[in-house]
Amino acid sequence: MSSRKSSRLSNSQLNNIDTTKVNKISQQIFIGVFVLSVIVQCSVLYYLYNLEDANCNCIRDWRHNFCKAYALLVLAVGIIFIALQHLCKGFMILYHIAGLINVYAFFTYIGDLNATQCTCAVNKQTNLNTVMRVLRWVLLLGGIATFMQLLALLGLGSSKIAASS
Repeated sequence: MSSRKSSRLSNSQLNNIDTTKVNKISQQIFIGVFVLSVIVQCSVLYYLYNLEDANCNCIRDWRHNFCKAYALLVLAVGIIFIALQHLCKGFMILYHIAGLINVYAFFTYIGDLNATQCTCAVNKQTNLNTVMRVLRWVLLLGGIATFMQLLALLGLGSSKIAASS
């Protein structure tokens, strides 16, 4: 009997250790993703602010302002998330909807800047413009994932569809 009791304790201790390791790993992944997100959003902000020069005649419509505001929002939400370690479901739904709008705005805005060969965007910031052209496709793929997360948050995932069949 004592050997069973000690094996239960060791299994329990192992489960606690496994849970602790998983939590530490997930925190490290989150911090890594957050750092990468900060770098990307700061690059986007730098790129967009360079297009606001008085001598620059690039397209500046609502998409420019939305992408800039969204980059600031992502930075703020990341800091809030780290401080609180969670966000309410309603806020996450709004955050995902804003993310989808950002995917559209960023994708079309960067495409239009390149299509019109805007000097400030294409020639003066050649390397950063190349990064933004790649990032727009990455964001498009991320937008698909965001759309799926939004469906899951709203409870409209594939399990509901499969259950109704």
